[in-house]
Amino acid sequence: MRVSVSLVTYNGRHWLDLCLASLLAQTHPDLEIVALDNGSTDGTAEYLADFAACHPGFRLLLEPANLGFAGGHNRVIAQTSGALVCLLNQDVILDPSFLAEAVAGFTGSPTVSAVQGRVYRMTPEGRKSEILDTAGLEMYRNRRVVSRGQGTGGSELPDQPGEVLGADGPCPVYRRSALDDVACPGRLGPEYLDEDFFAYKEDVDLAWRLRLAGWDAVYVPSALAWHGRSLSEPSRGGLQRYIRHRRAMPAGLRRTSWRNHRLMLVKNDSPGLFFRDFIPIAWREVRSAAFMAVVHPADLVAIAGFVRLIPRMLRKRRHLRSRQRVGDARFSAWLR
Repeated sequence: MRVSVSLVTYNGRHWLDLCLASLLAQTHPDLEIVALDNGSTDGTAEYLADFAACHPGFRLLLEPANLGFAGGHNRVIAQTSGALVCLLNQDVILDPSFLAEAVAGFTGSPTVSAVQGRVYRMTPEGRKSEILDTAGLEMYRNRRVVSRGQGTGGSELPDQPGEVLGADGPCPVYRRSALDDVACPGRLGPEYLDEDFFAYKEDVDLAWRLRLAGWDAVYVPSALAWHGRSLSEPSRGGLQRYIRHRRAMPAGLRRTSWRNHRLMLVKNDSPGLFFRDFIPIAWREVRSAAFMAVVHPADLVAIAGFVRLIPRMLRKRRHLRSRQRVGDARFSAWLR
Protein backbone atom coordinates (compact mmCIF):
# COMPACT_ATOMS: atom_id res chain seq x y z
CA MET A 1 0.00 0.00 0.00
CA ARG A 2 1.56 3.29 -1.07
CA VAL A 3 2.11 5.95 1.59
CA SER A 4 2.34 9.60 0.56
CA VAL A 5 4.38 11.58 3.09
CA SER A 6 3.46 15.28 3.29
CA LEU A 7 6.20 17.29 4.98
CA VAL A 8 5.33 20.95 5.53
CA THR A 9 8.20 23.16 6.65
CA TYR A 10 8.53 26.67 7.98
CA ASN A 11 11.84 27.99 9.34
CA GLY A 12 12.77 24.53 10.59
CA ARG A 13 16.21 24.09 9.04
CA HIS A 14 17.82 22.80 12.26
CA TRP A 15 15.39 19.86 12.42
CA LEU A 16 15.66 18.65 8.84
CA ASP A 17 18.82 16.54 8.96
CA LEU A 18 17.23 14.24 11.54
CA CYS A 19 13.73 14.31 10.05
CA LEU A 20 14.80 13.53 6.47
CA ALA A 21 17.30 10.87 7.56
CA SER A 22 14.48 9.09 9.39
CA LEU A 23 12.33 9.23 6.25
CA LEU A 24 15.07 7.73 4.10
CA ALA A 25 15.52 4.93 6.64
CA GLN A 26 11.87 3.75 6.47
CA THR A 27 11.48 0.02 5.84
CA HIS A 28 8.11 0.39 4.10
CA PRO A 29 8.94 -0.09 0.41
CA ASP A 30 6.32 2.05 -1.33
CA LEU A 31 6.74 5.72 -0.37
CA GLU A 32 6.01 9.01 -2.07
CA ILE A 33 7.64 11.98 -0.30
CA VAL A 34 6.59 15.55 -1.05
CA ALA A 35 7.74 18.57 0.94
CA LEU A 36 6.21 22.03 0.83
CA ASP A 37 8.05 25.00 2.25
CA ASN A 38 5.90 27.86 3.51
CA GLY A 39 8.16 30.78 2.63
CA SER A 40 10.96 30.03 5.12
CA THR A 41 13.67 32.64 5.65
CA ASP A 42 16.24 30.50 7.50
CA GLY A 43 17.67 28.51 4.59
CA THR A 44 15.10 25.71 4.77
CA ALA A 45 13.98 26.09 1.16
CA GLU A 46 17.55 26.10 -0.17
CA TYR A 47 18.42 23.05 1.92
CA LEU A 48 15.37 21.17 0.62
CA ALA A 49 16.19 22.13 -2.98
CA ASP A 50 19.68 20.65 -2.60
CA PHE A 51 18.19 17.54 -0.97
CA ALA A 52 15.69 17.11 -3.81
CA ALA A 53 18.48 17.38 -6.39
CA CYS A 54 20.26 14.44 -4.71
CA HIS A 55 17.14 12.29 -4.16
CA PRO A 56 15.03 11.85 -7.32
CA GLY A 57 12.11 10.35 -5.38
CA PHE A 58 11.75 13.50 -3.30
CA ARG A 59 9.54 16.32 -4.62
CA LEU A 60 9.62 19.90 -3.41
CA LEU A 61 6.93 22.57 -3.62
CA LEU A 62 7.83 26.15 -2.76
CA GLU A 63 5.31 28.72 -1.57
CA PRO A 64 6.31 32.40 -1.39
CA ALA A 65 4.02 33.03 1.60
CA ASN A 66 3.06 31.00 4.64
CA LEU A 67 -0.10 29.00 3.88
CA GLY A 68 -0.16 27.63 7.40
CA PHE A 69 -0.06 24.02 8.53
CA ALA A 70 -3.52 23.35 7.09
CA GLY A 71 -3.05 25.05 3.74
CA GLY A 72 0.38 23.53 3.18
CA HIS A 73 -0.75 19.97 3.80
CA ASN A 74 -3.87 20.45 1.69
CA ARG A 75 -1.73 21.46 -1.31
CA VAL A 76 0.47 18.41 -0.93
CA ILE A 77 -2.38 15.95 -0.40
CA ALA A 78 -4.02 17.18 -3.61
CA GLN A 79 -0.81 16.43 -5.56
CA THR A 80 -0.08 12.95 -4.21
CA SER A 81 -1.50 9.54 -4.99
CA GLY A 82 -0.96 7.18 -2.06
CA ALA A 83 -3.87 5.29 -0.54
CA LEU A 84 -2.46 6.42 2.83
CA VAL A 85 -1.17 9.88 3.73
CA CYS A 86 1.25 10.72 6.55
CA LEU A 87 1.18 14.38 7.63
CA LEU A 88 4.67 14.92 9.00
CA ASN A 89 5.90 17.76 11.18
CA GLN A 90 9.39 19.03 10.47
CA ASP A 91 10.43 18.43 14.10
CA VAL A 92 9.72 14.68 14.08
CA ILE A 93 12.01 11.66 13.91
CA LEU A 94 10.37 8.43 12.77
CA ASP A 95 11.53 5.01 13.86
CA PRO A 96 12.62 3.02 10.76
CA SER A 97 9.56 0.78 11.04
CA PHE A 98 7.09 3.61 11.81
CA LEU A 99 5.31 3.63 8.45
CA ALA A 100 5.37 -0.16 8.09
CA GLU A 101 3.71 -0.52 11.51
CA ALA A 102 1.21 2.22 10.68
CA VAL A 103 0.26 0.53 7.41
CA ALA A 104 -0.38 -2.70 9.31
CA GLY A 105 -2.85 -0.80 11.48
CA PHE A 106 -5.09 -0.24 8.47
CA THR A 107 -5.20 -3.86 7.32
CA GLY A 108 -8.28 -5.92 8.04
CA SER A 109 -10.63 -3.01 8.73
CA PRO A 110 -11.80 -0.72 5.93
CA THR A 111 -13.37 1.69 8.46
CA VAL A 112 -10.03 2.73 10.01
CA SER A 113 -9.44 6.31 8.90
CA ALA A 114 -6.35 7.14 10.94
CA VAL A 115 -3.47 5.48 12.77
CA GLN A 116 -1.89 7.11 15.80
CA GLY A 117 1.61 6.03 16.77
CA ARG A 118 3.36 6.15 20.13
CA VAL A 119 5.13 9.50 20.00
CA TYR A 120 7.76 10.48 22.55
CA ARG A 121 9.29 13.88 23.18
CA MET A 122 12.57 15.04 21.69
CA THR A 123 14.81 17.80 23.03
CA PRO A 124 15.62 20.91 20.92
CA GLU A 125 19.04 19.34 20.36
CA GLY A 126 17.44 16.25 18.83
CA ARG A 127 17.93 13.86 21.75
CA LYS A 128 15.22 11.24 22.16
CA SER A 129 13.48 10.94 25.51
CA GLU A 130 11.21 8.41 27.19
CA ILE A 131 8.61 11.05 28.04
CA LEU A 132 5.42 10.58 26.08
CA ASP A 133 4.32 13.37 23.76
CA THR A 134 1.06 11.85 22.52
CA ALA A 135 -0.76 8.57 22.08
CA GLY A 136 -3.87 10.08 20.49
CA LEU A 137 -6.60 12.56 21.35
CA GLU A 138 -9.02 12.57 24.27
CA MET A 139 -12.02 14.87 24.69
CA TYR A 140 -13.82 15.74 27.92
CA ARG A 141 -17.47 16.67 28.35
CA ASN A 142 -16.47 20.32 28.72
CA ARG A 143 -14.90 19.89 25.24
CA ARG A 144 -11.35 20.24 26.46
CA VAL A 145 -9.07 18.15 24.26
CA VAL A 146 -5.73 16.70 25.41
CA SER A 147 -3.07 14.35 24.12
CA ARG A 148 -3.29 10.98 25.85
CA GLY A 149 -0.46 10.34 28.27
CA GLN A 150 1.37 13.56 27.48
CA GLY A 151 4.22 14.30 29.87
CA THR A 152 4.18 10.81 31.42
CA GLY A 153 6.19 7.66 30.86
CA GLY A 154 3.16 6.08 29.22
CA SER A 155 3.02 3.15 31.64
CA GLU A 156 -0.75 3.52 32.07
CA LEU A 157 -1.38 3.09 28.34
CA PRO A 158 -2.04 -0.32 26.78
CA ASP A 159 0.75 -2.12 24.93
CA GLN A 160 -1.70 -3.44 22.36
CA PRO A 161 -3.43 -1.58 19.52
CA GLY A 162 -6.81 -0.09 20.33
CA GLU A 163 -9.25 2.62 19.32
CA VAL A 164 -8.78 6.29 20.14
CA LEU A 165 -10.95 9.33 19.46
CA GLY A 166 -8.55 10.50 16.78
CA ALA A 167 -4.96 10.97 15.69
CA ASP A 168 -2.81 13.79 17.05
CA GLY A 169 -0.85 16.22 14.88
CA PRO A 170 2.91 15.40 14.77
CA CYS A 171 2.79 12.41 12.40
CA PRO A 172 -0.74 11.02 11.89
CA VAL A 173 -1.36 8.58 9.05
CA TYR A 174 -4.74 8.81 7.27
CA ARG A 175 -6.66 6.79 4.73
CA ARG A 176 -7.09 8.99 1.66
CA SER A 177 -10.66 7.87 1.01
CA ALA A 178 -11.58 8.96 4.55
CA LEU A 179 -10.01 12.38 3.99
CA ASP A 180 -11.95 12.72 0.74
CA ASP A 181 -15.14 11.77 2.56
CA VAL A 182 -14.95 14.60 5.11
CA ALA A 183 -13.25 17.31 3.04
CA CYS A 184 -15.02 20.65 2.66
CA PRO A 185 -14.97 22.65 -0.57
CA GLY A 186 -12.31 25.34 -0.37
CA ARG A 187 -11.31 28.38 -2.34
CA LEU A 188 -8.24 26.62 -3.79
CA GLY A 189 -9.38 22.99 -3.66
CA PRO A 190 -10.58 20.42 -1.12
CA GLU A 191 -9.97 21.37 2.50
CA TYR A 192 -8.95 18.20 4.29
CA LEU A 193 -7.62 20.40 7.10
CA ASP A 194 -9.63 23.56 7.71
CA GLU A 195 -7.68 26.47 6.22
CA ASP A 196 -9.63 29.00 8.27
CA PHE A 197 -7.83 27.49 11.28
CA PHE A 198 -4.43 28.16 9.60
CA ALA A 199 -2.68 26.17 12.32
CA TYR A 200 -3.48 24.67 15.72
CA LYS A 201 -6.40 22.33 16.54
CA GLU A 202 -6.95 21.47 12.87
CA ASP A 203 -6.06 17.86 13.76
CA VAL A 204 -8.77 17.79 16.45
CA ASP A 205 -11.31 19.23 14.02
CA LEU A 206 -10.42 16.55 11.47
CA ALA A 207 -10.66 13.78 14.08
CA TRP A 208 -14.11 15.02 15.09
CA ARG A 209 -15.33 15.13 11.48
CA LEU A 210 -14.05 11.63 10.80
CA ARG A 211 -15.80 10.24 13.88
CA LEU A 212 -19.10 11.87 12.96
CA ALA A 213 -18.82 10.36 9.48
CA GLY A 214 -18.50 6.87 10.98
CA TRP A 215 -14.75 6.36 10.59
CA ASP A 216 -12.54 4.77 13.27
CA ALA A 217 -9.08 5.72 14.55
CA VAL A 218 -6.54 3.24 15.94
CA TYR A 219 -3.59 3.60 18.30
CA VAL A 220 -0.63 1.42 17.20
CA PRO A 221 2.02 1.53 19.98
CA SER A 222 4.63 -0.24 17.83
CA ALA A 223 4.69 2.78 15.46
CA LEU A 224 7.31 4.86 17.29
CA ALA A 225 8.31 8.47 16.72
CA TRP A 226 9.84 11.42 18.58
CA HIS A 227 8.55 15.00 18.46
CA GLY A 228 10.29 18.23 19.40
CA ARG A 229 7.14 19.89 20.74
CA SER A 230 8.09 23.21 22.30
CA LEU A 231 4.76 23.87 24.02
CA SER A 232 2.10 21.45 25.16
CA GLU A 233 -1.10 21.91 27.11
CA PRO A 234 -0.79 20.22 30.51
CA SER A 235 -3.27 17.41 31.01
CA ARG A 236 -2.96 17.78 34.77
CA GLY A 237 -1.14 19.91 37.31
CA GLY A 238 -3.60 22.58 38.41
CA LEU A 239 -4.04 26.29 37.87
CA GLN A 240 -0.44 27.37 38.42
CA ARG A 241 0.90 25.00 35.80
CA TYR A 242 -1.79 26.13 33.37
CA ILE A 243 -0.91 29.81 33.94
CA ARG A 244 2.79 29.10 33.32
CA HIS A 245 1.91 27.25 30.15
CA ARG A 246 -0.28 30.05 28.81
CA ARG A 247 2.27 32.74 29.62
CA ALA A 248 4.96 30.80 27.75
CA MET A 249 2.86 30.70 24.58
CA PRO A 250 3.36 33.42 21.95
CA ALA A 251 0.39 35.79 21.85
CA GLY A 252 -0.56 34.84 18.30
CA LEU A 253 -0.65 31.18 19.21
CA ARG A 254 -2.78 31.81 22.30
CA ARG A 255 -5.31 33.79 20.28
CA THR A 256 -5.42 31.30 17.40
CA SER A 257 -5.84 28.39 19.81
CA TRP A 258 -8.70 30.11 21.66
CA ARG A 259 -10.45 31.06 18.41
CA ASN A 260 -10.05 27.68 16.73
CA HIS A 261 -11.40 25.73 19.67
CA ARG A 262 -14.66 27.69 19.57
CA LEU A 263 -14.87 27.49 15.77
CA MET A 264 -14.53 23.73 16.08
CA LEU A 265 -17.54 23.58 18.39
CA VAL A 266 -19.67 25.69 16.04
CA LYS A 267 -18.72 23.45 13.15
CA ASN A 268 -19.02 20.00 14.74
CA ASP A 269 -20.84 19.88 18.04
CA SER A 270 -24.28 18.30 18.28
CA PRO A 271 -27.06 20.51 19.70
CA GLY A 272 -28.24 17.61 21.82
CA LEU A 273 -24.84 16.86 23.33
CA PHE A 274 -24.02 20.54 23.69
CA PHE A 275 -27.13 21.20 25.79
CA ARG A 276 -26.61 17.98 27.75
CA ASP A 277 -23.10 19.16 28.63
CA PHE A 278 -23.97 22.85 28.82
CA ILE A 279 -22.95 23.30 32.46
CA PRO A 280 -19.37 21.92 32.15
CA ILE A 281 -18.93 23.70 28.80
CA ALA A 282 -20.22 27.01 30.15
CA TRP A 283 -18.11 26.75 33.30
CA ARG A 284 -14.99 26.20 31.22
CA GLU A 285 -15.86 29.11 28.93
CA VAL A 286 -16.47 31.47 31.87
CA ARG A 287 -13.11 30.56 33.40
CA SER A 288 -11.36 30.92 30.05
CA ALA A 289 -12.85 34.36 29.39
CA ALA A 290 -12.05 35.54 32.92
CA PHE A 291 -8.48 34.30 32.67
CA MET A 292 -8.02 36.02 29.32
CA ALA A 293 -9.49 39.29 30.57
CA VAL A 294 -7.32 39.37 33.70
CA VAL A 295 -4.02 37.84 32.56
CA HIS A 296 -3.92 38.57 28.82
CA PRO A 297 -6.52 41.29 28.08
CA ALA A 298 -4.96 42.01 24.66
CA ASP A 299 -6.01 38.48 23.66
CA LEU A 300 -9.66 39.54 23.73
CA VAL A 301 -9.20 40.48 20.06
CA ALA A 302 -9.55 36.73 19.40
CA ILE A 303 -13.27 37.10 20.06
CA ALA A 304 -13.64 39.32 16.98
CA GLY A 305 -11.79 36.76 14.86
CA PHE A 306 -14.08 34.03 16.15
CA VAL A 307 -17.25 36.01 15.41
CA ARG A 308 -16.05 36.93 11.92
CA LEU A 309 -15.56 33.27 10.96
CA ILE A 310 -18.85 31.89 12.37
CA PRO A 311 -20.71 32.21 9.02
CA ARG A 312 -18.02 30.15 7.27
CA MET A 313 -18.18 27.50 9.98
CA LEU A 314 -21.95 27.27 9.62
CA ARG A 315 -21.62 26.77 5.84
CA LYS A 316 -19.11 24.00 6.41
CA ARG A 317 -21.34 22.50 9.08
CA ARG A 318 -24.23 22.28 6.60
CA HIS A 319 -21.95 20.55 4.10
CA LEU A 320 -20.71 18.04 6.68
CA ARG A 321 -24.20 17.16 7.95
CA SER A 322 -24.84 15.32 4.68
CA ARG A 323 -21.92 13.00 5.52
CA GLN A 324 -22.77 12.38 9.16
CA ARG A 325 -23.46 8.73 9.94
CA VAL A 326 -23.03 8.72 13.72
CA GLY A 327 -25.61 9.82 16.26
CA ASP A 328 -25.20 11.41 19.67
CA ALA A 329 -25.17 8.16 21.61
CA ARG A 330 -22.24 6.74 19.67
CA PHE A 331 -20.14 9.89 19.74
CA SER A 332 -20.94 10.50 23.41
CA ALA A 333 -19.02 7.34 24.27
CA TRP A 334 -15.81 9.24 23.43
CA LEU A 335 -16.47 12.08 25.88
CA ARG A 336 -14.82 11.57 29.24
